[in-house]
Amino acid sequence: MADAVAGAEKKYSDGSLATSIVREIGRTNPKDYVKDTIGAENVGRFLVELADRIPKLISTNIGILVPHFGGESYKIRNALVAVLGKLVSKAFKDIDGEASTKNIRLRTKQAMLEILLERCRDVSAYTRSRVLQVWGELCEEHSVSIGLWNEVAEVAAGRLEDKSAIVRKSALNLLIMMLQHNPFGPQLRVASFEATLDQYRKKLKELEPSEGSDNENSNVDGEVDDLNFEAVEKERQESVTDTFMSQEEDAIPMQNGSDSSVPDVGNLEQTRALVASLEAGLRFSKCIEATMPTLVQLMASSSASDVENTILLLMRCKQFQIDGSEECLRKMLPLVSRSSFYCPTRIFKVYVVVASMDKLEWFCMIHVTDPVWLSRWMLLFLKYVMRI
Repeated sequence: MADAVAGAEKKYSDGSLATSIVREIGRTNPKDYVKDTIGAENVGRFLVELADRIPKLISTNIGILVPHFGGESYKIRNALVAVLGKLVSKAFKDIDGEASTKNIRLRTKQAMLEILLERCRDVSAYTRSRVLQVWGELCEEHSVSIGLWNEVAEVAAGRLEDKSAIVRKSALNLLIMMLQHNPFGPQLRVASFEATLDQYRKKLKELEPSEGSDNENSNVDGEVDDLNFEAVEKERQESVTDTFMSQEEDAIPMQNGSDSSVPDVGNLEQTRALVASLEAGLRFSKCIEATMPTLVQLMASSSASDVENTILLLMRCKQFQIDGSEECLRKMLPLVSRSSFYCPTRIFKVYVVVASMDKLEWFCMIHVTDPVWLSRWMLLFLKYVMRI
């Protein structure tokens, strides 16, 4: 049915059928979806397909569906969250036309993003998990601006302590995705950001007029315009690589804190945008660093998904040189003594990839009482030593 509705809009340039159906769904009493769970699931799937095929048309009628966020059916809320994610990533790519129309569409997009942030605290664990997954998809598609990046990161970090395992899993995966696609560079050391930020703040003071500096490129709160954020983000996203095995030693020029000469990035406006971007990067690094104690606790969780995804996140943190990540990885090896853990071999392989430990320390930290696992560990250890 979604194919027929979308086909009618594309072939005949007539969206009246889609608009009528969406309005009819919006007029439905939310309590009806609680009674008919199968119907709610089918309606939700239909809306997601429509948002994927004709996002611009659905974006003009999304206000009819927003009241259903207050309904009791979590399946409808899950679908609406997915719909908003599709619209944010597809309906606002080519924002052109008159200034008034452009401003309306930008405000609509911002309202959708605020709803997605609000839904991270939904009463249903399924909805909280789904909205975190949607944020991960938006990060992967580079649909999250630098100005909103840290808000999403802080929400995800807070969800690591959620009482539901599926929400914690989605939060861990979101942080992995945010590290992988972060717009700040391949090295996220706090000291490097602070040194570079201090240099460019001094340069910004030199460029600013001594009295009455103009604020034409800033908003009421003194923050840099989000358009400048987007320009810096687009320029730097290509520097982030997706690899576990190796880490480049050369940092991006912005993070070379040991260099006494500060590269000239342009005029006053561009320098302000760069300083704001570095401040956002520093805030993001500190946010990830602050999660390390929580990640240590999750490695002691009885849930296998908590342990596995925490290990994957720590591997990402080690790759991007997050402060404290290596110390957390060193606390992972005692997990092999737990009979409930399903794959001790994985831990050893993770250490081989990301940890820099002395060979004797490897041998001394092996505390496996099961002779079968002990033999496997010894075999892996010998292969590692011989390779080195």
